[in-house]
Amino acid sequence: MNTDKPKISIQERCENKALDAYGEIEFQIDEYLTSPYGNDWRCLQYLNTLAYSPMVVKYMQGHVDNIIFETENKEKCEQLKEAYDYLTNTDKKMFVKFLQSIDKDITTYLSNNKTVRKPKIKTPAQLVKTLPYLESWENYTSVDPLDILRAKMLFTYNTSSKKVTCFEGILSVNGSRITGYESCTEKTLTDHKFLGKIVTGGMIIAKRFMDEIPRSKLKDGNDLITKNTLLIKVIK
Repeated sequence: MNTDKPKISIQERCENKALDAYGEIEFQIDEYLTSPYGNDWRCLQYLNTLAYSPMVVKYMQGHVDNIIFETENKEKCEQLKEAYDYLTNTDKKMFVKFLQSIDKDITTYLSNNKTVRKPKIKTPAQLVKTLPYLESWENYTSVDPLDILRAKMLFTYNTSSKKVTCFEGILSVNGSRITGYESCTEKTLTDHKFLGKIVTGGMIIAKRFMDEIPRSKLKDGNDLITKNTLLIKVIK
């Protein structure tokens, strides 16, 4: 004979916990109706005392809607009119206001206690995984995209648009784009043999490379990397 208890999901546990706690709210609603001066009880204070997670408290939302519907009786139902006949019109309005304050307090509690999810920290391999680039073209080979991360400078060459782009900053990658740059500039370079200078050069060459590209005006660059983009040079 199987004596194992059926497993209860996290959602079911949260809902059951919420319904148990809602018993106090139902009690206070009854207290309001039986007190000649209403009830100064506040739902938000009660929820703060419980300190339940938003996952639990959200199951308390909307439970007073049906009572509000019955009290207002906008459809002029005779049975409901008779059921709440002991309340004056003013009493009904005050009671509805009390019920609405309960739902408002639940919403306020949820807003004040939003669950903040910690962003997942990607590994270097995950950061560059979706970066499209051209591995090789003519006699040039792209650098390892992992080298871009935390680099101070990056030079790329788009073999389709003939644009050389220079990124400067503390560089990173997000999808198909270079991020973390302080400047991103580009020039048109039709003679790709000129790229050899930056490929073999160091920091000094890199600093003046864009200025030395002839017959082209320096413009704001595009941080998008495509399948036609060579990763020419990284300066750490």
